Amino acid sequence: MGCALTRYILLLLALSGASRTVLAQEVDMTRSGQPVYIESVPVDDERRKDAWVGQLGLGLIMSPDFLGSGAHEFNLRADVRVTYKDTFFVENNKFGAVLTSRRFLRAGVIGRIQGGRRDDLIRGGLSEADDIDDTLELGVFAGTSLYKLFLSAEAYWGVSGGQSGMNVEVEAGYLFELNSEFKLVPLVGVSIGSRDYMQAYFGVPSGHTQYAPYNPGGGVYDVHAELSLEQRLAKNWLLKGSVRLSKLKDNAFESPFAREDRVQARAFAGVVWLF
Repeated sequence: MGCALTRYILLLLALSGASRTVLAQEVDMTRSGQPVYIESVPVDDERRKDAWVGQLGLGLIMSPDFLGSGAHEFNLRADVRVTYKDTFFVENNKFGAVLTSRRFLRAGVIGRIQGGRRDDLIRGGLSEADDIDDTLELGVFAGTSLYKLFLSAEAYWGVSGGQSGMNVEVEAGYLFELNSEFKLVPLVGVSIGSRDYMQAYFGVPSGHTQYAPYNPGGGVYDVHAELSLEQRLAKNWLLKGSVRLSKLKDNAFESPFAREDRVQARAFAGVVWLF
C-alpha cells in the first residue's frame, strides 16, 4: 500500500500545484475544518489499524486572485491530509510532527510553503509589483479539543525564500455531527503578521516605479469565518465542501495591493477517499 499511496499523493500534489496563480500574497486554500493534528484523534478504530491514516481528495475551488483582489478564479485543487502513527502529518502545503499529546493538548513543530508573488502577470493591475519568492516557513503549533469544540494556534517564521517575518494564525470552531453521515464545522479565525512579514507582502519600498512608499507595522491583517461540511457517500468516500469569508484589516487593508474593500469569498467542493 505504501508505494501506491505515495504515487497517489504525488499525483494530487502535481495537479494542485499546476493550478496555482500567484500575484499578491497567495490565498491559502489548503485548509478547511479542523486541522489534521486534531482531526486525526477521533478516527474510527478500523482505519486506525493502519499506521497511515488520512484523506485524499480532488475538487473544484473558487478563490480570490490574491488577498485583497476583487476578482476570483476557479481551479482544480487536491486535498491531501495524511498522518503516520498519529504523530507525523502532511496537510497539503503543511507538514509537521506532534511532540506532546495529552487529553486536552496536542503540540509540536510545523512547517509550510507559503506562496509568494511574481511580477510577470498583469492581472489585477499588479504588473509592477516586486517579485517575492515562495517561502519555507518553520514554526510551532498547539491545539486543543473539548468535546466538539476545538482551538488551534500556529506560529511560523520564514527561513528561506521571499520573507523572514513571523506569522501567527489562530482558529476556533465546533464540530456538529448531525448524524453518522453528515458533519458541519463552523469556525472563526484571525491572522497576525510581524512588521517584516507585513512589509514583504503589503509594503512598498522607497523609490518604487509605480507606488508611493508604504511601510506597514505588524498586527492583525486578516479575519475570517468558515463553514465546512462532510457528507458520507460510502464507507470510504466523502463529499466535502467549504465556504470561507475573509477581510483584510488595518495596515494590510491600507496597502496599495489591496483592491477590494468588501469581504472576499472562497469555496471548495470535491470528493474525498478515506483510508
